[in-house]
Amino acid sequence: MKWKYMMMLVLIQGPKQPGNDIDVYLRPLVDELLLLWKEEGVRVWDEYKQENFDLRALLFVTINDWPALSNLSGQSNKGYQTCTHCLEETDSLYLKNCRKVVYMGHRRFLPLNHLLRRKGKHFKGEPKTRAKPIF
Repeated sequence: MKWKYMMMLVLIQGPKQPGNDIDVYLRPLVDELLLLWKEEGVRVWDEYKQENFDLRALLFVTINDWPALSNLSGQSNKGYQTCTHCLEETDSLYLKNCRKVVYMGHRRFLPLNHLLRRKGKHFKGEPKTRAKPIF
């Protein structure tokens, strides 16, 4: 991953961000990616080799904040089941005094023999034996 091969397609910031209307910004990108992902790709000219070739492309990664992830994935980022990996298996707890939902079950992403998985003293008095979710 070298800087010369990376490009930023869109940066949306500030109080006038599109929110759930992000598809207006992403529609042209999706259309071009669909065209470039097809089996035959797009015929383009290679100046160095002096020949045509079929160009194909894909979207490798996106970098975004938590609210943008919610808008892009269509998943809620509030409530009891907001972990993007655990989904309905999210281990959450509502704290009445501070009126917040906290997420406690992320020790299960540690290796099975990790010391923190076995310690229960600090985590509701029980060790974590659940396996990590399968994506």
